[in-house]
Amino acid sequence: MRSISLVLLLGVVAFTCGYSVSPKPAKIADKDFLLRQKSILDLLQHINQYEVLPELYEQTKTYRIEEYYGDYTNVEAVREFVDLYRVGLLPLNEIFSIYNENHRKQAIALFHVFYYAKDWESFYRSIQWARFHVNHGIFVYALTVSVLHRKDTVGLQLPAPYEIYPYYFFNSETIQRAHSYKMRGFNDVKKVDGVYSVYIPSNYTSQYSKYNEDQAISYFTEDIGLNAYYYYFHADYPFWMGGQEYNLYKDRRGELFLFYHQQLLARYYLERISNGLGEIPEFSWYEPIRTGYYPSLRYYNGIFFPNRNNFYNVYTEHNYYDVEIVEDYERRIRDAITYGFIVLPGGNFVDLTKPESIEYLGNFIQGNPDSPVTRFTGYFTVLAKTLLGGSFDHHHTFNSFAIPSVLEHFETSLRDPVFYQLYKKIISYYWLFTSKLPSYKKTEIDYSGVRIESVEIDKLVTYFDVHEADITNVVDVQSIYEKKTDLLKFGYVSHYQGEDIYIKARQYRINHLPFTFKLNAVSDKSVRSVVRVFIGPKYDEKGFVIDINENRKNFVILDTFTYDLVSGNNVITRNSQEFAWYVKDRTTYYELYKYVMSAYKGQTTFTLDMTEAHNGAPNRLMLPKGSKGGTPFQIFFIITPYNAPKVEQYSTFEHTISAGVGSGARYVDTLPFGYPFDRPIDTTVWYTPNMFYYDVNIFHKTETDINAVPTKH
Repeated sequence: MRSISLVLLLGVVAFTCGYSVSPKPAKIADKDFLLRQKSILDLLQHINQYEVLPELYEQTKTYRIEEYYGDYTNVEAVREFVDLYRVGLLPLNEIFSIYNENHRKQAIALFHVFYYAKDWESFYRSIQWARFHVNHGIFVYALTVSVLHRKDTVGLQLPAPYEIYPYYFFNSETIQRAHSYKMRGFNDVKKVDGVYSVYIPSNYTSQYSKYNEDQAISYFTEDIGLNAYYYYFHADYPFWMGGQEYNLYKDRRGELFLFYHQQLLARYYLERISNGLGEIPEFSWYEPIRTGYYPSLRYYNGIFFPNRNNFYNVYTEHNYYDVEIVEDYERRIRDAITYGFIVLPGGNFVDLTKPESIEYLGNFIQGNPDSPVTRFTGYFTVLAKTLLGGSFDHHHTFNSFAIPSVLEHFETSLRDPVFYQLYKKIISYYWLFTSKLPSYKKTEIDYSGVRIESVEIDKLVTYFDVHEADITNVVDVQSIYEKKTDLLKFGYVSHYQGEDIYIKARQYRINHLPFTFKLNAVSDKSVRSVVRVFIGPKYDEKGFVIDINENRKNFVILDTFTYDLVSGNNVITRNSQEFAWYVKDRTTYYELYKYVMSAYKGQTTFTLDMTEAHNGAPNRLMLPKGSKGGTPFQIFFIITPYNAPKVEQYSTFEHTISAGVGSGARYVDTLPFGYPFDRPIDTTVWYTPNMFYYDVNIFHKTETDINAVPTKH
């Protein structure tokens, strides 16, 4: 069992834009911090039950927020929540979706209660009360966003979303088997270290239904780590959250929004190439959508997620008006890019002809409060996803007792193949914008005096191995009446008749063997530089070489790091486990709880370091699936001069690491995200000495083969 490390969540955003973990040494958590960590973990146990924490529940019965207005820095925002609460919020166990306007209004109001609490004590009283009196989905959402944005919650570890709400990540068969074990009293289940431990195999939807060819890569689209990563990207940068008020204004969020999704599309395309599939399909709002999806998920209340049949028709008499609204949004975006400006209320203009205008465009498309104007686009993606998910007709009652589709939750969106088709449409506007920028001149991509002589890379091998997640939260448990075990005494409430229980879902997930690259570079001077590494395809699904200008859209960034070149020969060695964009699998809730308990009792130390950053992509997904004979790809390297960012990296580390946002101190340099693939390529100047294409083959082996090979591969 690996040692636990609590994160200072500056982290890294995979598939995005070049910032890395802090070099600062790890800190040892004191008892005050451990008590805060325990408090958060306690409240997220069996989130749909209020009676399992009777002592905490009793403390909230007499609490009235309106009696504590002095505990908040923004009293007016808290009053707004109190007014909503008096009118009536979404009932406790109804289904919540941030895409629903009424739900979103309530979630933002509750977030304000948490965010504007003056200190930890006020914050904790607020979240403790809300845990038992507010819809559980709204509570988890508001708590997550507030923990990631408050200064006094820096370093606190939230359980992975797939362990808070396993219903959103594991199919109904897995959930049913967990309930069956509980209903049978864990009969014939052996104890491990005194705990009833259950291990349930969990499959992907492709095991049960193959609606279309896209389900061949359900191991990727339904990966729990990937979907959790997308959920956290939203929690870091909610589309409803303004930059100035919440200190996001230096983070290039508009550019990040576009580049992030472009990279998701590119990574998805690599997986399609690996499985013999072609380009991501396109769709029309006015024609039946060929790609259906059956998620095989069910909500806590027993209702199944809506499915969408193949050849689903969006343009029906119920949706005519809404389709026209979406089309209007798209037209406005195209017009703004084509004309080169956005007209603001009052007649002023925002220039969209400059490279730095990408920030305005990203905010404009997302429709976030940092957009120069929101009235023209609104929440374009919100309406589009609601239409495509197939549950639009459920959104017309007060408080909207809805059955949201997978597209209406950030933690499930990536499961649906239509997600990628929608964002292909959206990111086409990103490419339209960049197509109107001039190609980089030779002086803008060449690094005078620096050249890459050669590259060496280990054999690249992918395989499937078993990953375990704690899904104990899916079963209802009894209230604690008699505390027997150490865990129960400490506050862990997952038990059966006084005995601790631990339910794990075991799932085969794609992984790869660690690999190292060695870059041999020559420099005529000693200079600080930046190394960027990308992976991309070389051939399409038919075996034809992809045009270099078309292919620039398909490269996924693997690593970005600074390196001090010396005059003469330089050997730059980097192991895949060091890549700044990716993080390891999360420690399970059960193990995390035990570590906190052990550290609180003084039996172990609990360190705060960077090994479990919430906003990095799973290291497992670094490489696309290979094949037995090897699937060809390209690794691209480029070394560029170091250009210091406007806000020095890590300069505000102590105050912004909870989300890694709000500071502008997360980026390595000032180059555009995606450089040098972010502009049309002029092949007459492109191939400069400081860049290098390296052809590789990615092989796929069985787990048996992997275990049989020597350590050095």
